[in-house]
Amino acid sequence: MEYEIAYQNQIPFIHIPSWKIRRYFDIRNFYEPTKNLTWIFFWIYYIIKYKIDIVISKWGFAWLPLCIAAYILRKKVYIHESDTYSGLANRIISKIATKVFYSFPNNLIDGEKHILSWQILNPELLNKVSKDEEIIQNEKLEVLVIAWSQWSTKIFDSLKSILNNLMDVNFTIILWEKNKHFRSVFENYNNVKLYDFVSQEDLWEIYKKTDICITRWWATTLWELYFFWIHSIIVPLSNSANNHQQTNWEYFKEKFWSDLLDENNKLNLEIYRLITKYKDLRKNWLNLDWYFYALEKIKEEIL
Repeated sequence: MEYEIAYQNQIPFIHIPSWKIRRYFDIRNFYEPTKNLTWIFFWIYYIIKYKIDIVISKWGFAWLPLCIAAYILRKKVYIHESDTYSGLANRIISKIATKVFYSFPNNLIDGEKHILSWQILNPELLNKVSKDEEIIQNEKLEVLVIAWSQWSTKIFDSLKSILNNLMDVNFTIILWEKNKHFRSVFENYNNVKLYDFVSQEDLWEIYKKTDICITRWWATTLWELYFFWIHSIIVPLSNSANNHQQTNWEYFKEKFWSDLLDENNKLNLEIYRLITKYKDLRKNWLNLDWYFYALEKIKEEIL
């Protein structure tokens, strides 16, 4: 996807070879760190070749060799942390970064190196919508299910068991690549609109009409739901690293009244309970005023 976006905008694209940093016993831990050292020299070469002055890193282990190479060459390094709890790669990069931007408030923020920028959101999502977009309230409750990965089986299995009792509610379900085997189940329901994948430009049409969303933890999705004034029912992944999904939820629970469900505790019954509770909930406006704040803030700090 990143390659396609770069290609459409005539931006040169280089694939980044990198290897995961594992904090548990694995035979690959004995040789993959050596590969990461090799790719530091790879990036030193490309930084010099392309005369790169600034490196902007979003998150993840793939960025670590590049950022180390940039630091060695004394280039400016900027990173953005999406979650409430930084992963190992971002914690390492933050030591050498010029500035660190955060989606969530924390005790590191000082307004100088550590800056609260809030979440970076994709401008393509608003290509066809304005802040003054008129919202027509739905006759029936509109529920979106957007759970992304192959680790979402429990959510889809729970929905299977309760859909027959929720025929007065409309569902939009986005399966993504790893969940397409559920298509044969959900396409039999008249109150379910099913997608294998949706682009950012098309997602706004779904967000615009959605009243409630059942989702995982991903910070970008949670912030998108907030700006489209969609009530979120969050099902954190129980074995996420350092429990960072749980801490993302805690912020949204406190600030935006999101609901949390335990995926290991009668998930189907709890989903049914909340949807029944919110059957009369309807969205009546959008909340897009600060949608581009992070992009403007980061631009201001870098320039």
